[in-house]
Amino acid sequence: MKTKQFVVVVVILCVFMFGANGFTKSKSVLQDKEIVTIVAVFDGYDADNGYAFLVAGEDGDLEIVYFTDITEEALKSVNLKSNDTIGKRFEITYEITEYEEEDEDGYTEIFEQYTIIKVKAL
Repeated sequence: MKTKQFVVVVVILCVFMFGANGFTKSKSVLQDKEIVTIVAVFDGYDADNGYAFLVAGEDGDLEIVYFTDITEEALKSVNLKSNDTIGKRFEITYEITEYEEEDEDGYTEIFEQYTIIKVKAL
């Protein structure tokens, strides 16, 4: 009898704990989407950071831009996981999507997601 009560209490606690986390953390995409096209030099691929490109900044210095998301179409057009493409110039079209994420304390933060949608070798 006590075993059944213990199991019921454990199940209720698990549902409460996991259910509470599901309700307090939310992610919603905002309406702001922007399409940008740049010319950049491919700097390599890393499984943790994604696709790295060197881009000339406003002051003329080179900056590294990382893209972790890429569409299937863009990935098929150029093999960016190959070392043969490092140092080559590309025209990259990417989409910037803003989204909000609320943490368990109720604080909302806005993030940007960069997704490559088109890659063209120059």
